[in-house]
Amino acid sequence: MKKYIVITIISLLISLATPFIFKNYVEHKPEQIEQSFRFGGPVPFAEQQKLLPASTNAYPLEISFESPFQTKTIFHPVSFIFSFLVFFLLVLSIFTILKSYFGKIPTKRRQ
Repeated sequence: MKKYIVITIISLLISLATPFIFKNYVEHKPEQIEQSFRFGGPVPFAEQQKLLPASTNAYPLEISFESPFQTKTIFHPVSFIFSFLVFFLLVLSIFTILKSYFGKIPTKRRQ
């Protein structure tokens, strides 16, 4: 049970950190200057409105996630749950593989 709690905490921390890691990329100037971008991964769950530059020389442009305390952010709970579930299963599988690999006792030592 303790293993699952630790894996849940690790997965939650990774899920909450992904909007700051993954960025959006705008190659050409869009028609509307104010755009809505979704951040996070593997399923984007945090949405922010961004005002893009009017100059065409500013593109290509990389959009970064800003802190939810500084910018209005809309969180999509279903997308967050899917993202959390993906990381939970990934960490659980890696932990299980490592535990089975390093936890085996050689057959000669058992006798």
